[in-house]
Amino acid sequence: MKAPPKELAERLWDASDEILKPGVDMRIDDLAALVGVPRATLYYYFSGKDDVFEFLLAQKLQRGTVSIAEALDTTGSAVERLTAVLHALLQTAADHPELCTRLLGRMINDGTSGQLMHEIDQTLMAPVRALLTEAQHEGDLALADAADTTLSLIGSLAIVAMVRTTRGTFDPNEVAEWWIPQVLNGLRPRSFPDTALH
Repeated sequence: MKAPPKELAERLWDASDEILKPGVDMRIDDLAALVGVPRATLYYYFSGKDDVFEFLLAQKLQRGTVSIAEALDTTGSAVERLTAVLHALLQTAADHPELCTRLLGRMINDGTSGQLMHEIDQTLMAPVRALLTEAQHEGDLALADAADTTLSLIGSLAIVAMVRTTRGTFDPNEVAEWWIPQVLNGLRPRSFPDTALH
């Protein structure tokens, strides 16, 4: 994929919600008509519709995860910052539902390009992985492998967000109230007061 010029990138971005809408499967001709450019222009910069989808998903990740970076920069312990990052991830999934429908589907069924996987790792995985490692070093969390634990957390979040989005019941604040303490504290009942991080 060649980097598209700014005008074409913005046209694609303006139409991105329609292009990435769950259940919609556009052909390259449909994309060209929607964006208002010849199909040859799209083919000059993209190898096909999947390339366009991956470009737009990468843009969604870049533009939609500012709140995650802000949460990462807050003060507090690693677990407190991890809680803030997980909450920001839930809010991002609510603000950009195609990230938990289209993106998850592509990762599972079709695979993704190196560029998109890099964006996923840098914007979603790396902050969680770093905070898990820090919390482990601080003695606040116990985990066998930071990378696998990160995949488990992101996977759980994505599935909950995707199912609730399709059902129209996704309230990120409500989910955060039970999901974050559950994934950080586990499922077993406790005989001591819950000190889960809210």
